[in-house]
Amino acid sequence: MAFLAGSRLASDIPDYNIVRPFDPTKIDCNAYTLSMGEEYFVTPESGKSLRKTKKRSLRPHASFTDPVNAIRGRGESFVIPPGQFAFLLTEESVRIPSHLMGFISLKSRIKFRGLINVSGFHVDPGFEGHLVYSVYNAGPSSLHIARGDPLFLLWLSKLEGEVDTDYSYGPKFPQSEISNKLVSEMAREVQSVDNLAKHVQRLEGRLNFTWFLATAITTALILLFTIIAAAPDAALENILNFFRNDT
Repeated sequence: MAFLAGSRLASDIPDYNIVRPFDPTKIDCNAYTLSMGEEYFVTPESGKSLRKTKKRSLRPHASFTDPVNAIRGRGESFVIPPGQFAFLLTEESVRIPSHLMGFISLKSRIKFRGLINVSGFHVDPGFEGHLVYSVYNAGPSSLHIARGDPLFLLWLSKLEGEVDTDYSYGPKFPQSEISNKLVSEMAREVQSVDNLAKHVQRLEGRLNFTWFLATAITTALILLFTIIAAAPDAALENILNFFRNDT
């Protein structure tokens, strides 16, 4: 099994129609760079309404494509909070021939900020359509991503011979969107470390207030008992006078 170098990618991708649209400037050494596409889905943070949790579409930039239909510029953006999962659809559509196998990853720039690919690392021969990346934000900060951002990498490896059977997992037609099944399985609250830290801070605040209130009440009672113990007759008379005046 050998990986195709940049020169082979430049010839084989258009010859076999592997990536659409194809842009030769997106060949990165021995990989092809794919961009953030039209759809995304982010799991809801704790306390967010699950009814509003759904996949969403991103608007392209006004100058998103050039005359030869190569992807340019950045479009509408979205946020992946820390500790949340997301599904990301590629802008490009791929078609893996039977004599090749694809391997996928994220670009180092976004990985260094904490984004992890958890969707697997290969594309089977015979797969056709837009790729869906499943990712997790393991970083300390929210990640802002826009349509058209160069996020993904695709390597192509030549197989020793061709596969005997067609691609059988997943959609039986070119994949064009994030499936509702994927969204339904992930449309629930995710208790991230960041959310748990916020809950702990709120509980600490309530505990501190309760401790302050209990301390104040205890101090007042001690002071009252001290006054009564020092002059019981006078203190009792003052208390009785207080209630007589109050009534």
